[in-house]
Amino acid sequence: MDTIWNFIKQNIFTIILIVTLIVAMPWLGYLFLIPLVLVVVFGAMLAWKVHKLRSQIIDEAQRQQGYQQEQQQGWWGRSHSRNEGDVTVVQTEQTEQRVSDEVGEYVDFKEIKEDKSK
Repeated sequence: MDTIWNFIKQNIFTIILIVTLIVAMPWLGYLFLIPLVLVVVFGAMLAWKVHKLRSQIIDEAQRQQGYQQEQQQGWWGRSHSRNEGDVTVVQTEQTEQRVSDEVGEYVDFKEIKEDKSK
């Protein structure tokens, strides 16, 4: 409805001319009225198709994003959810020892407890 009202406001002289022709010469007025109605109807149909296509594209993108998230989560899919604070341990490849066993020496120590009552 707003689209029609905006069209009327922007083309007021054209509308007045069309209404005058319809009143004065009905057969000539229909020559302007029929194409105008067709333009409005086809414009509305085009807008509806574009909206429908846009919705389909958005749905497909969301479906693809969901599929990618499932692939990243692993074999358990969406049924497995992590809680905050959960820890996952993943074993990495064994790397070569960076420092040889010959470096450093073993120091034996003995723990001495001091008496705190002093």
